[in-house]
Amino acid sequence: MIYDSLLSPPSLEEWLSTISSMPNGKAPGPSMITYEMLKHLSPAMVFPIPKLHEWRCQLQNTRPITLLEVIRKSFVKLFYNCILAAHNVLTSDNFAGLPEGTCRDPIITLESIIHDANCTNSPL
Repeated sequence: MIYDSLLSPPSLEEWLSTISSMPNGKAPGPSMITYEMLKHLSPAMVFPIPKLHEWRCQLQNTRPITLLEVIRKSFVKLFYNCILAAHNVLTSDNFAGLPEGTCRDPIITLESIIHDANCTNSPL
């Protein structure tokens, strides 16, 4: 059918090509996000952190934490606040970006993993 190609998510290359082709200096929509903002978003770093039970070096026993630039964190917090205003779908387990949220616990966990890997000469 004519819409079959829309059923597959776009590739990263398609997304980046589309964003880079958009004109600068255009008015944003209600979100106030401009094409320039999208063009300047840099990649994030994703780190696996162990879940509450023993992780045994199994990726399925981890959850990802994403380290973002502060401007991007600000956008994420803005979006979270909009979502929270309409729906109670996020919990304290989401850590940063939520009111009274903090990244302290996952950072301590990540530091412990790195320290252990360094002390035991093990890969992360």
